[in-house]
Amino acid sequence: MNKKILVALDDSDYAKNVMNQALELARSYQAELLGVSVIDTRYLVGSDESNQYLIGIWKASYQALIDECVKLAKKSNVNYIHEILEGNPSEEILKHAEKNNVEIIVMGSLGKTAAAGIAIGSVTQTISALSKCSVFIVK
Repeated sequence: MNKKILVALDDSDYAKNVMNQALELARSYQAELLGVSVIDTRYLVGSDESNQYLIGIWKASYQALIDECVKLAKKSNVNYIHEILEGNPSEEILKHAEKNNVEIIVMGSLGKTAAAGIAIGSVTQTISALSKCSVFIVK
């Protein structure tokens, strides 16, 4: 069976460092790297049309990150696939990890909504508590 590592990325300042750590792990373990970004749709309250417009903007904002990750993976000789999911970030990341039988989830300690003085974000905290596989947290 092929080894798989999942890297959870948002478009925060931490994302590039998280990706670099995930690439290093993937090279070391000769694993396939699965990238995932989640558009948090829990708080969308507008019409379907306005919600789809916002989701489109978020997808476009992730595209630059995805393009950069694809380049880094090619340069590192790592097989990399990236998907954008919609929903509750913790739930979607956990479902994706389980569905793909990943061995490790790599993610940042803080994400886009990081607050000053917080040591670990709520998504990271939830995933580290509920994941069935190991979680590698990048500072």
